[in-house]
Amino acid sequence: MLPSHSLFCTRLRCLSRRFFIFLSEYGRFLVPALFVLWVFPQAASADHLLGQHDLQCDKIFPCPDELKQRVSFWIDVFTQYDDDTIVLHDSRNPDRVYKVIKTSAQCSRRHEPHSIKNAKSKLRKQILEIADKRAKGITTFSGEKKHLAELLKNDKPSEIRKAAKRIRCQGGVADQFHEALERHDKYGPMVVKTLKQAGLPTDIQYLPFVESSYRPTAYSRVGAAGMWQIMPRTARILGLKISSTVDERLDPVLASGAATRYFLNSRKKLGDKARSIKSSKKYSLYPYVITSYNYGAAGMLRAMDKVGVDYMDVLNKYKARGFQTAVKNFYASFLAARHVAQNVDKYYPDHKIGQPLAMDVVTIKTAVSTDRLMTVFSVSESTLRKYNTSLMRLVWSGRRFVPRGYKLKLPKSTDGRSEQVAKLNSMRAEEPKYAEYSYRVRRGDTACGIARKESVSCRELILLNNLGRRAFIRAGQIIIIPGMPTKVAKKKARKPAKKTVKKAEKQPVKVVLAKNKIRIEPEKQIENKQLAAVAVSPIPHRPEPVIKSIPNVPESIFGVGDDLLIQLSKKAGKTRYSIVVEPDESLGLFANWMGIRYTSRIRKKNNIKKSRKVRIGKVIFLPVKSTAQREKFNQQRLDYHRELQDEFRSRFKISSVETYKIRFGDSAWSISIKQRVPLWLLKRYNPKLFTTQLQPGDVISLPVIERL
Repeated sequence: MLPSHSLFCTRLRCLSRRFFIFLSEYGRFLVPALFVLWVFPQAASADHLLGQHDLQCDKIFPCPDELKQRVSFWIDVFTQYDDDTIVLHDSRNPDRVYKVIKTSAQCSRRHEPHSIKNAKSKLRKQILEIADKRAKGITTFSGEKKHLAELLKNDKPSEIRKAAKRIRCQGGVADQFHEALERHDKYGPMVVKTLKQAGLPTDIQYLPFVESSYRPTAYSRVGAAGMWQIMPRTARILGLKISSTVDERLDPVLASGAATRYFLNSRKKLGDKARSIKSSKKYSLYPYVITSYNYGAAGMLRAMDKVGVDYMDVLNKYKARGFQTAVKNFYASFLAARHVAQNVDKYYPDHKIGQPLAMDVVTIKTAVSTDRLMTVFSVSESTLRKYNTSLMRLVWSGRRFVPRGYKLKLPKSTDGRSEQVAKLNSMRAEEPKYAEYSYRVRRGDTACGIARKESVSCRELILLNNLGRRAFIRAGQIIIIPGMPTKVAKKKARKPAKKTVKKAEKQPVKVVLAKNKIRIEPEKQIENKQLAAVAVSPIPHRPEPVIKSIPNVPESIFGVGDDLLIQLSKKAGKTRYSIVVEPDESLGLFANWMGIRYTSRIRKKNNIKKSRKVRIGKVIFLPVKSTAQREKFNQQRLDYHRELQDEFRSRFKISSVETYKIRFGDSAWSISIKQRVPLWLLKRYNPKLFTTQLQPGDVISLPVIERL
């Protein structure tokens, strides 16, 4: 063995000597070349930062060749890039990936971190330099510019300069998508069942990956909620209820049913339009149907009417202010989520398929507390919460009962639930644990002063009304008094005695803020603990907003006021009842709060056609028949707006306020969506935005919202 080993060493020394001679002569060229190969391992390929995926599409959900690269980009976002990765790419051509960066910074349209700003600025400068050199006939580049030049090789210098303005930041979501796959295992089968029953393609089940990462309790900044991200105003149209006890948008089954109704309606409308347009080729309708879930059926009808039935023509040619990056990528991201979910073993080999959420469903016949339900059905609160995601915080805190008619979900029992249901139905109706009532804040009131006067805990009053550390309240605001049943009974017993006193009392006043001035108006004597309407006036009026922004006091924009109560006016000796439409309200909600089944009576009273929606700020007259009906409407309206605010505050905070200059074509709705500010919050900061016609150049206030 020794001779061969010596021979090996001799040869090795010879090779080493030759290598060092080669390195000394050509090293100055080799080292930079190796560096370039290390930084840009596939610089010759224009899409080397984009993965290659074998997409399996069909006639229902087609993916034309022109769309495949866009889909591949989103597959990479869903599978390759984690939360600590961002991608800088072209917003118009997402598959044109300029740079992938590992960073803890997060992409943000309104408040971009300095590190990302600097990276984009450097990239923009490099692209502009490429445009300038191309204009001079220079086509050879090195280093990072070689990669960028390859991506832009088919563009003219003028187009390259435009591309420099379209650099977009996209955060990776691979970790989130993996978690979403686990939730899909639980809820996917119930979504598929709903789609099948409606006769819709079952692959629509993959859309919640894009909308909410399959979270039943997802809540966006603009107020969309649930797995299908349904807006409050849309919920009633799709047959869902929102109250202080239940938000059906958070129920996977009910929300899926609502989404199904939307798809059926959208398919019909878009199908009728497609059949009216002559075309030599047949195209699937579903790219339009899927995109309409983001852009609206009306928006896609306009696009189809203007461009035609070829979906790729719409993506490339249709121009509209709202038809931007998110809309153009919606169908592609759906196809990407579909592809990943259908090929889990390839992209997430460690994923273990979970079991569907099997459950028993029990209809509640009498309003009941969660404590009683946990006792009767022998389940923990965490289990009950897991299966009943639509129940609201006031129910879990014991301040509201699970309402009559609610479909209670429970873990699947092998022995059935008949005995437990029989036991529940045989029990006596529960007495309220808390007998709460409303109080209208007067001038000079403080939170703790009201608590002392009403003999309740100040801390409990502040927590119940979510008043914040400052316990900020104002005249006209309506708060809830956390009274106990015994205390309320005593106060009610003393009320008749108070009425017999004929002593003249000072009239309470209503304080209204208007243009930084305080106007004090006499108000009719009322009992604070009742939601009485304002005094009758000869004509219907728009009450001044009670809750609006006060500089440096973030808590000032939260709460509900007496401007939400039904207003009374007189005409020809008859009392008329009116309200002013607020954000996230609809005629359907008004009908529900009045206890009437259809909106036809309200439409008739206000001469509103069936196809028309009501705009924010419009005065609507209501067909009120009794005081009880009016009080019920007032209470439910207040609860509804409280719940919208509480849901927001449980997930987000307002860190500061900035200004925004109105642009041509802006509307309150477009500003809300683009800036990701809920409409009700936008109105609190800018009441005039909904009642006056603002001009380009006008300045409004926008809250800076951060997730808790």
